Amino acid sequence: MSYQNYYIIADLHLSEARPEATSLFAEFLSQISITDNTLFILGDFFDYWVGDDVISDFQQHIIKLLSNAHDQGLQVYFMHGNRDFLIGKTFARKAKLELIPDPYVLNLEHKAILLMHGDLLCTDDKSYQIFRQFVRSRLIQKLYLALPRPLRQKIAQKIRRQSKHKNAQYKVIDVTEKGIQKYLNQYQTLIHGHTHMLNVHYEKGYTRYVLGDWFNSGSYIHIDTNENISLVSLTV
Repeated sequence: MSYQNYYIIADLHLSEARPEATSLFAEFLSQISITDNTLFILGDFFDYWVGDDVISDFQQHIIKLLSNAHDQGLQVYFMHGNRDFLIGKTFARKAKLELIPDPYVLNLEHKAILLMHGDLLCTDDKSYQIFRQFVRSRLIQKLYLALPRPLRQKIAQKIRRQSKHKNAQYKVIDVTEKGIQKYLNQYQTLIHGHTHMLNVHYEKGYTRYVLGDWFNSGSYIHIDTNENISLVSLTV
């Protein structure tokens, strides 16, 4: 790839219940939607997704924002998160974006950057890793998508409630060095979301950029034409 500017976001958790985050995203998108700019969305873009065949008016509005941004010259790449891993080819086609795997390597002229959602790095959360492997199975996804739409909505909402309850009871499980080294390989720069712990970690041999969520504020990574990387905060 060879584009002038790269922007990277994660964990917006967009929903009808938080219109201020949607407005902030729309404003952000309008500012970067020009030719030679590229946007990477590293998962948990929506608060949940139950299938491309169940698209609400709100979700259709977001699709339209992305489609319009593409028409203005913005190239958009989407990586699944733990909340929206059921986003498929129909959404990608309507939003005019490209789905990418997790992890994904962004190859610049002078460096290669490893992009991840971040949940794979949290190896101490063993119950979640088992759950992740289960729900990412093609067979399980096929069975889930065959369920009636109202039932899928109820299941998704129940999982959300259980997740909030778990987060309220226990401290946030962060990434581990074991998890990082499993995927880092020869790369010297890692960018991810998932933990919502906005920060830049300068470690021995690599730098790790962590994107924050868009609940009380927003954040994004900007990589300029000289391949300088900056972590920028926004106000909701």
